[in-house]
Amino acid sequence: MPAKRGNDQLESSTPRGRVWRVRDFQRLWAAQSISETGTQIGQLAVPLLAMGALDATATELGFLSGARMLPFLLLALPAGALLDRIRRRPVLVVSDVCRALLLASVPVAYALDALTFAQLYIAVLLVGAFTVAFDVAYQSYLPTLVRREDLADANAKLTASASAAELAGPAAAGVLTGALGAAATVLLDALSFLASGLFCRAIRHREPAPESTAGAPRSLRKEVGEGLGFVLRQRVLRAVAGSAALLNLGSSMLTVLVMLYMVRELHHSSTTVGVVFSLGGAGLVVGALCASRVIDRLGYGRAITLGAVLCAAGLAVMPFASPGLSLPFLAGGQLLFGFGVPLFNIAQVTLRQALTPDRLRGRMNASMRFVIWSAIAVGGPVAGLLAEAMGTRGAIVVAAAVGALAWLPLVVSPVPALRELPQEPEPA
Repeated sequence: MPAKRGNDQLESSTPRGRVWRVRDFQRLWAAQSISETGTQIGQLAVPLLAMGALDATATELGFLSGARMLPFLLLALPAGALLDRIRRRPVLVVSDVCRALLLASVPVAYALDALTFAQLYIAVLLVGAFTVAFDVAYQSYLPTLVRREDLADANAKLTASASAAELAGPAAAGVLTGALGAAATVLLDALSFLASGLFCRAIRHREPAPESTAGAPRSLRKEVGEGLGFVLRQRVLRAVAGSAALLNLGSSMLTVLVMLYMVRELHHSSTTVGVVFSLGGAGLVVGALCASRVIDRLGYGRAITLGAVLCAAGLAVMPFASPGLSLPFLAGGQLLFGFGVPLFNIAQVTLRQALTPDRLRGRMNASMRFVIWSAIAVGGPVAGLLAEAMGTRGAIVVAAAVGALAWLPLVVSPVPALRELPQEPEPA
């Protein structure tokens, strides 16, 4: 059996609990770290470019934010089924190269004085599509690179690097935008994806071949339904998806609204905006460093629940920001939210990887992403429309209230009682 040979090879070459000795994990970690840093820079630089070069309104910014996540709504489920049929490393490489080319087209168009909203929307939408493929592939690929008992440690390290990117990225974006301009800053994001693709291509692990159906016809609809059904039948996965969706809906709305509020109503500079968003990254770094110890002490279920409560509390602080006193509340909310995210994510991603058999892992990850990340696709446009209808501060209150409810799906589920990972995946 190919999967058995792959696991045996892993057993003999991977010391328990020492993922840093796995060179292919190092390459995956490096790829993710570089691309995450570039992404954080680009996520601030693109809307700043839209506001500066194209005089974007709140609604236009909201739809621009939604375009980045819309592919998770439209493509995540079929992508998961397709990725369970093929090896995943080539998908990582192709996705990175395509994202680099798409983002590079934006500063080129700007330099030629040909940049339009249509191009921005299309580029952001297609980058989102390749991000769907990359994210589903990498989360499904990781368990083939490290031992089962090392998954939490591997996820913690990947989360720590993503957290460091969220700390450094927005501040760097603010400084770079002020010094070089938003278009040149977007170009740096494109180059980061190219570097990530080179590291992914350098991975040498021989991935087990997907299970064969011996020539039988395969129904994409049936395979999608099998993955989505697995998630919906599992009370743990269902509760985690509901909690994460509420957090993402509230936080995606606030990302658009807080940036708009700081620039248009409080008249803060791009550097100040970047620093405030970077404080969320500081919380992420501290949370990622503490996550393994928190999971060991509290167990997986309570760590997930604690992370959701901290995130919800951070979002609830945001509406207290006023023209007279804004930065302490915005900075404090970002820090608290950032600290809770890695506690929640490291524990829940590890738990769901352990719960799921390998043949369903792509579809499970895609189904979870469909539910969780689709909320972000909705959040941006809703935020923009609310800001136009009731003002930016009123919309911030609504967004914070949505995110503050994120702990409810967890406390009425079996999640808080879970301490250890299951010994075997759940039956499909």
